[in-house]
Amino acid sequence: MKRFKKVLALVLAGVLALAMLTACDGGTTDPDSIMPEDGTPEVVMTVNNMAANKGLGQVKYSAKYSAVTKALLENWLEYTNNKINNTTYWENYRKITAELGSVKIVVGMTKDYRPITSDYNPASKTSFKYDSLFKDESAFNLAEKIGVAYVPTSNGTVYQAVCLFDVN
Repeated sequence: MKRFKKVLALVLAGVLALAMLTACDGGTTDPDSIMPEDGTPEVVMTVNNMAANKGLGQVKYSAKYSAVTKALLENWLEYTNNKINNTTYWENYRKITAELGSVKIVVGMTKDYRPITSDYNPASKTSFKYDSLFKDESAFNLAEKIGVAYVPTSNGTVYQAVCLFDVN
């Protein structure tokens, strides 16, 4: 009986070990797709729902491109708060976008190659208008990735920017 209990315990331990291994995804979760809990999941879901309603493709969240979006937003905020001049704004903009290589920003912080107005993108979090992302549906359809960024300011306003990226 003692021997049977030992064998049974060993078999059960083996079954539990196998059960744990089958539940594991093997670490295949892409770290670039992990969204922060700052409102980003709601933004991505809203943009994709709006795109689906318009018959457009879906975009996937990217932490990497969200960092680029945040750098662009911070640069824009420095410009709008008169901390840097137009020349410095564009030098910083070119440095940030040069790191993208062949990746292009198709919608977002690129409107007409000028610093964009606060009613377009970025905007305060409470007044962000997602419709602006769909003004050019052909550009939206080029996008595969979405970057979402939030930057709080000293006066308590939180600014948000959304950029869509063509990575192919």
